[in-house]
Amino acid sequence: MISETASDGVSDQCSSARSYMSCTSADRNMKKACNFLDSLAVSGNPEAQYLYGLFLYTGTEATQDKKSAMDLFSLSASAGNQDAHLLLSEFEKNNNDESVMNDLIMLKFKGEQNDTDACAKLFDLYDNGKIPVKKDHKVAVRWYTVCAEEDNVSAQNTIGFMYLMGKGVSKDKEKAVFWLKKAAESGNSEAMFHLAEMYDTGMCYTEPNLKEAIKWYQMSADSGYADAQYSLAGIHMMQKTKYFDTAEAVKLLEKAAEQGHHEAQHQLGIMCAYGQGTKRNVDNAIKWLEAACEGGFQQAMVDYANMRFEGEVLEKDYVLAAKWFQKAADLCNGYAQYALACMYGNGYYFPQDEKMAAKWFKEAAEMGEVNSQYCLGCFYYEGRGVTKDNSEAAVWFEQAAEQGHPGAKSFLGMLTVAGKGVDQDISTGLQYLNEAADTGYYEAQYYLGKLYMDGQFTERNIPRAKKYLSLAAKQGDTDAIALLNKIKIEKMH
Repeated sequence: MISETASDGVSDQCSSARSYMSCTSADRNMKKACNFLDSLAVSGNPEAQYLYGLFLYTGTEATQDKKSAMDLFSLSASAGNQDAHLLLSEFEKNNNDESVMNDLIMLKFKGEQNDTDACAKLFDLYDNGKIPVKKDHKVAVRWYTVCAEEDNVSAQNTIGFMYLMGKGVSKDKEKAVFWLKKAAESGNSEAMFHLAEMYDTGMCYTEPNLKEAIKWYQMSADSGYADAQYSLAGIHMMQKTKYFDTAEAVKLLEKAAEQGHHEAQHQLGIMCAYGQGTKRNVDNAIKWLEAACEGGFQQAMVDYANMRFEGEVLEKDYVLAAKWFQKAADLCNGYAQYALACMYGNGYYFPQDEKMAAKWFKEAAEMGEVNSQYCLGCFYYEGRGVTKDNSEAAVWFEQAAEQGHPGAKSFLGMLTVAGKGVDQDISTGLQYLNEAADTGYYEAQYYLGKLYMDGQFTERNIPRAKKYLSLAAKQGDTDAIALLNKIKIEKMH
């Protein structure tokens, strides 16, 4: 009991010392703070050892003594003080270079005095992992909370968002709402938007509440926040709801688009191109889609390139199609890489070049683009643009098959039945073929029909052969029609 009381007294004295240190305190007295911490450090208080170490290291209200300061930091860290432990690790990270550490320690010392400029700089350092520290969101939150408590609206919004997302701290809805509402009440439109998102999507264990979300979206949108305008437009485009209002959606999208919101520009461009929710306007469609493309929005690049390639919604223009497919492909967009491969493979705009087609199919296939995986498999199977290789073909067919591509399943089934490029497994091969055939894929139906007709890898079964060949023939497969005629001739003889 005596030790607990003594401990409480030490803690109170440390709090008093902090009060004397604080820039915002009417009782600020750095000399008193230094003396308090000196005596507490001697008594073994880890927090006081760390803080008094800062006084000694910087030579504030005490004779500068960096060696004694470092000794105190070590004692404090050994006793479990995390601030001291972090500081020592930063010394080690920076090879004990005092020229690097001096500024950081002075910044931390000012931060401990609740200097909001220093706290904001410390937040930036730790939030982004700038030299000479490592990224540490937990430490970043600690420093920026000082700014939030001193009514820095930007800090309140940021701290609220970090509690909302669990960034550096445990998710805490109560604290998130507390700080976000304080910022929102001061007119911070981003905080209003975060509150809207929370109620809209159920973030941080929140029960979704669309009415409450719309309230905050509207406040944020009215204050000119583009993300809120875009999100609110999306709600107004929800059909079969009481909020459905395309005219209002278009107004909000226009406001966001005018501010350079690339998703809004893309959405508005699509609506103008197809006349969805607004009058069809080709000039506006081109204006907004190109703005979104120039802004680096990949989906806009792909959609605009497709429109220019197909020439149905907008005038055909292979130059623009190639330009934006190329831009998106260079940003590792799998669909754009697939489209480029097709253009090279078929000689659209670019001279036909199967090696370039194979290159782009491979780029896209490695990104997981299923059609490219199938096409690359075909290229390896046929030896187009690459060396013929059934094993490599099987690798890509298998990857596409795993994503449900019927053509890939068909080819993989054929290879597996015959044991080409893979270990022969007739049962598994037939399974692949049947899965593809069941989707209506005519080539799988043809392969199955031929297998049952030939009887090389499975028991000959003419009725079953006719069944699958007929299904393929109905879809216009000439090879299936030829085999059906052959069966008829054989039956006649």
